[in-house]
Amino acid sequence: MEININFRASLLACSAFLLIILPAALSAQIFKVDKTQFLTVTSGLLAIDLSNNYLDEKFIEKPSAADLISLDKDDVPFFDQIAFQPYSKSLKDWSDYTAIAAIGIATYTAFDHDYWMDNLMVFSEIMLAQSAFAKWTKTFSSRYRPFVYDAEVSDRKKREYNSQHSFYSMHSSTTFAASTFAYYYYSQNFGKSIPTALLLYSPSVATAVLRVASANHFPSDVVTGAVIGSGFSYLICRIHRSDTVVINLGFNNIGFSIKY
Repeated sequence: MEININFRASLLACSAFLLIILPAALSAQIFKVDKTQFLTVTSGLLAIDLSNNYLDEKFIEKPSAADLISLDKDDVPFFDQIAFQPYSKSLKDWSDYTAIAAIGIATYTAFDHDYWMDNLMVFSEIMLAQSAFAKWTKTFSSRYRPFVYDAEVSDRKKREYNSQHSFYSMHSSTTFAASTFAYYYYSQNFGKSIPTALLLYSPSVATAVLRVASANHFPSDVVTGAVIGSGFSYLICRIHRSDTVVINLGFNNIGFSIKY
């Protein structure tokens, strides 16, 4: 209980600090989005993403009792065997909370005075792109989650479609995509900062660790998710990078502007 309280307090303190400091002193037009192109791209991504909700169960067959019995932990690569922990719903729930924190921080960062619309469009495109790619990768890879190997977990849970969605971690992909967006935006405003990067990425790292500790993912699942989510985020940020940057120095747009 004490660990949970301390962890929760640390998470809230970190989030509060980021929410207060990030948007306070400087406003910059980092992205410029073509609205027609945005609607076309996001409509396509949304269709691909939502189609998986229907088609996923068409591609994945529920494992039989014989399939479950035949599973052998020794078939799992040595670097992934650390994931064979007792299944923990509590840690799984905490991974949801840290994921929400990462997304919330990135969303708040996007509300930058006059440019919030372009910022949110870029962020939403990132979220949709990584989500669609992650969902379909899960469907076609059909990797069993670590808890499926646990004799203490019920066969009913093991036979859920979601039990074959281990590769790769969408929690990891989503949170690292969000943190990469937030840090990209911050670095374009203030310059690169290792302490800020550590703060912004801390909810994502916590999410990845909790997904492994709860026996929902293997280390390779969360590492792959982190790389792909960050990659999508950085690439889309670069695509929408504004050629003309307007910087307003000061608080609440009170100060002076530089346009170049």
